[in-house]
Amino acid sequence: MKRKAFIVLFGAVLLLMATALTEYLFYRQDENTWVERFESRLHEQERKADHLLATFRDSVDIDSEEWEEDLIFVGIREGRVFFWTNEIIGDRHLSELLTSGRNFTKIGNTYYEIRRKRYKDIDYYALLRIKDDYPYTGKYIKNNFGKFLNISEENIGQVEISTVTVEQGHLITDKDGMGLFFIVYGDHYKERASNYLLLSFYLLFFLSLFYVYDLVLKHTDCWKRQLLYFAGFILFLAGLRYFMQAFRLPPTIYRLPIFDETFSKKIFITSIGDLLLTTFCIFQVCYITLSNIRINYQDEKLLHYRYLFTGGIIFLIFLYVDFFNFSIDLVVENMDIHLNIAQLVPVGLSSILSFVAIIMGGLVIVITIYGAVSVFWHMMSFITVIKVVTYMCVLLSLVSYMFSLYTNFWDCFFIWIVTVLLAVNRYLLKRDIQRSIYILVIFLLSIYVVMVTKKYESYKEQRQRMNYATELIEERDYNFEKRLVEIDRVIRGSEELKGWIEVGEEQEAEALLSGELLDLRGYNYSCEITFCRAGDSLWLTDTREQWGCREYFEWIIRKNGHRIDDSGFYSIGVFDGYVTYIGRYRFGEVNLYLRFDAVKDDEGIGYPQILSRKSADGKEDGYFYSYAKYSYGELVSSSGNFVYYKKLSAFGKDARNFDLFNKDKYSHMLIPVDNNSTLVISLHENTFALYYMNVLYAFFVCILLSSYGLFFNVNRNINFRQGTLRARIKNSIISLIFILFVILTALSIYMNTVSFKGRHNAKAIELLKYVNKELERLPCVDARKCPEVTGRLSDMSELLLIDINIYSRQGKLIATSRPEIFEYGFEGTLVDPEALKQIEKLGVTSYIANGKVGELTYMSAYMPLVLDNGKSYILNIPYFAQNDELNLDIIIMVVITVNIAIVMMVLAFILSGLVAERVTRPLQMLNDKLKKMHVGGKNEKIVYNHADEVGRLVEEYNNMVDKLDESIVQLAKSERESAWREMARQIAHEIKNPLTPMKLNIQFMLRSLQMEDTEKFKERFRAVSGMLIEQIDNMAAIASAFSDFAKMSEAHNETFEVDELVRNCSLLFKNNTEELECDVEEGIRILADREQMRRVLINLLKNAEQSIPEGRQGVIRITVRKKEGKVEIRIRDNGQGIPENLREKIFQPNFTTKSSGMGLGLAICKRIIESMGGEIGFVSEVGVGTEFFIILDIVRA
Repeated sequence: MKRKAFIVLFGAVLLLMATALTEYLFYRQDENTWVERFESRLHEQERKADHLLATFRDSVDIDSEEWEEDLIFVGIREGRVFFWTNEIIGDRHLSELLTSGRNFTKIGNTYYEIRRKRYKDIDYYALLRIKDDYPYTGKYIKNNFGKFLNISEENIGQVEISTVTVEQGHLITDKDGMGLFFIVYGDHYKERASNYLLLSFYLLFFLSLFYVYDLVLKHTDCWKRQLLYFAGFILFLAGLRYFMQAFRLPPTIYRLPIFDETFSKKIFITSIGDLLLTTFCIFQVCYITLSNIRINYQDEKLLHYRYLFTGGIIFLIFLYVDFFNFSIDLVVENMDIHLNIAQLVPVGLSSILSFVAIIMGGLVIVITIYGAVSVFWHMMSFITVIKVVTYMCVLLSLVSYMFSLYTNFWDCFFIWIVTVLLAVNRYLLKRDIQRSIYILVIFLLSIYVVMVTKKYESYKEQRQRMNYATELIEERDYNFEKRLVEIDRVIRGSEELKGWIEVGEEQEAEALLSGELLDLRGYNYSCEITFCRAGDSLWLTDTREQWGCREYFEWIIRKNGHRIDDSGFYSIGVFDGYVTYIGRYRFGEVNLYLRFDAVKDDEGIGYPQILSRKSADGKEDGYFYSYAKYSYGELVSSSGNFVYYKKLSAFGKDARNFDLFNKDKYSHMLIPVDNNSTLVISLHENTFALYYMNVLYAFFVCILLSSYGLFFNVNRNINFRQGTLRARIKNSIISLIFILFVILTALSIYMNTVSFKGRHNAKAIELLKYVNKELERLPCVDARKCPEVTGRLSDMSELLLIDINIYSRQGKLIATSRPEIFEYGFEGTLVDPEALKQIEKLGVTSYIANGKVGELTYMSAYMPLVLDNGKSYILNIPYFAQNDELNLDIIIMVVITVNIAIVMMVLAFILSGLVAERVTRPLQMLNDKLKKMHVGGKNEKIVYNHADEVGRLVEEYNNMVDKLDESIVQLAKSERESAWREMARQIAHEIKNPLTPMKLNIQFMLRSLQMEDTEKFKERFRAVSGMLIEQIDNMAAIASAFSDFAKMSEAHNETFEVDELVRNCSLLFKNNTEELECDVEEGIRILADREQMRRVLINLLKNAEQSIPEGRQGVIRITVRKKEGKVEIRIRDNGQGIPENLREKIFQPNFTTKSSGMGLGLAICKRIIESMGGEIGFVSEVGVGTEFFIILDIVRA
């Protein structure tokens, strides 16, 4: 074993060193290497572009599969763009940019390398997308590189490109050697591609450590040494995990997304990957240790302190449960995960892995309790175990309450109920029904895990709701405030603005502010510019009051304003549901006031998702809150799906106190802001809907783990991988149902998705027709010729909650309801080339395509638009809202389908057991009958009335019983005759032995009588008479011994404590042996005939006494111990021992190693013990001594 463990460990270390060295050499690169790799990828894309350009002639098939997002082709004839493969390239100056002769330029918001080819009078261009350069980034807008450049997402921010020479920049050239641009790598740029081979090597090393630990424990007999190995391995793993986390090594593992740091580095777990890895280590250590531990239950100290030992184990389990709860709270609070797996959305890989890690941590509880119960079983009775566990759980629940631990009464109750169930399973139940108890324990564990996770997710939601309340009460937008600080610096430093205001050109100043200085792109705010001079007044339409211009703004600032840093802007908090900022600047006699009011998100439609600067990097809570603000008990403003009451009193709660309550299927949090203001934040109860469905998911995961022996192999007798017929039937049913449900679920999702898309496409076409009908009445739809059409399109857009674009027959944008989306370059001014082909060339009446802006995909509908005056155009509706509805329908359908599937899978697991039980019950009955079948007993036939395969098998069995009964009668007759012959032979042999000396002595006596010597005759007669009497007594003893062996008296079984009987028997030999030790465990009860048992013990003790040779100090040791539900009685002597050639005959009748006796004592002992259902045997060593042992069943108290 040592050699095998050493070889495995040595190989694992070599593997680790080789893998680490390979990774170090592979990733040890400088910037020049990165530049070479960058240029190599770029040149490969250039060759691809040149190859395609070489195939272009007079026309190009735009349906070619070669087109891709990062390689766009454009055709220009006579200065006009007539061909393009992607509408994003559309730009008003596209022709001028392409014909300028530059090989690298920015078109819209993207940098492109340009490759050219001229064919006749056509110029073809291939545009290689290098990098996006948007004016700002947001949730859907990111500055990505072309995919062919293979720049990872984590490195995007570390790579900058420039068209001018920059310090530390590297010149990038095309494959022809022409310079294109400069590239600069940041300090944190790391080009490390994933290497799954290295990852597999690291995982193999990790698993090898557990294999070596298993080998060491398995071949270590001393349990104390096993505990030392256990402690050492735990310290080693703890050190290894600390080293891995502290230095984030090896990089191959820590580059995986699940190892991205989420927690504080001060905490022992910093990512989901670390959580999973640490939980797996704990799980494996517990599993391997409890599978191989060999505790010496005869240790006197362990027996003496068994109650303290038991309490200590329960306390350690309690500490782990507290740690388990702490870990779940840590995970839920610090990670952007959702453990409501049944909802599926927004459940990602991180959530699933966290869920599995938590379940694995829960299995550790059950494994540890199972191991503890196995230990208790050797040390104390069932009642004692229940008492100790109950006392400890009650005490620990009080401790958790007093010290405000993570655990509570229900955690202690879970420990208690699992311990009781496993104790019942171990002490009282038969092995064939133990698996059902384990299934029940797993189901209880699943319920417990789900209840604990729900508790901490509810706590997290309430904390997030409080944080959201703080934001609502403050009515501030910190992201926008940063922009205001920048605007403040621009305004203060603008001499042009100052000049216009001082000369009274307020229109010019306003135009300057709106056009250049106040860049609000990406911020959903409206801006109101007011110039106030002395004596100017304002008319307030909402209150119908007139105020002095300066006085009004100063009054607002003075009453509700909070200055932002040292800028001229103030946050105006009046608790009215709106975020408002006012900026104040003085230019001579003129005061400039800038008012910014936030536009609610639901007022924006379609493209506002693109125009928003909201970052996708921010942590989204996933909760959809509604809220209402009340002032003096009256509703001031509200937002969300819940319809709030006009009066706060309708809630029936005291507005002066914080409260959390449920009403109208919503959970409401009432928060007093001040004496007059109250905030109510509400969350629909269905947020945690389906949460209890997670019990089935948890149960399913536990079953998967147990199916591979990770759990149930702790008990070697309970293994779900056993190849029994019942297990094969059960597994076949489950596998078949699983495959069918996977297929049906996939088909259902696919068919429903197609159906949903069809219905939504039909709705989109209907809406497109309505817009078409409204627009065809207009005389003009070209915004360049009739600018008023933009306002008309905007009105329709707000009414229908859609955006509208109109293109010319040549595919150029001529009007839109959202001009800024094209002005900012988020969308190109060209139409989708496939839509242009379908409508203009193929003449379709409508066309649905998938559009994409940044990383946001949507449905885009096209239709020909023909005005009443005969002019034709292409009408387009980018349908964002419809796409959201489609996704929602698909999500709901997937959630329902998958949850039904998981319910059916769990039912299949349960019902498959019942079906397998019913199918195999006749076979099990047949098996039981075969087990009971024995020669000489009453063998019962099986009654089975079904004419199937089992029926034919039963019929054969019944025939075999009949034949066996006939054979038994013949065999019994033959054995009786043989036994009587053997008995006669033995008796004849034993009787002949004394008859010969008797005959000789009588003949000698007759000769003495003939000698007529009276005195000698008398003397001889007395000698012969004594000898004859002795021989007659010997013959009588022979007859009695054979009579006892032939017919033993009927046993009178009773229940008694074996320790008392053993002590009484040992007292009979106390004075005959120099040293007699009696080590008896008390309280062990057996069911047997007391007198026969006494006879066996006395016979064995007598043999032990007689086996000690003269001149040797005799030592006899008697021990009585419990072992695995049985009692072992051992009698050991230090006699001569039994020679090996005689050991097989020791229990045969008429065999003895002594000069006297019939050799029937041990044969009778064996017959008595076997009649009690026990076992007798011996271990002997010549010259050292012999130890006889008796094993009998224990009667439970």
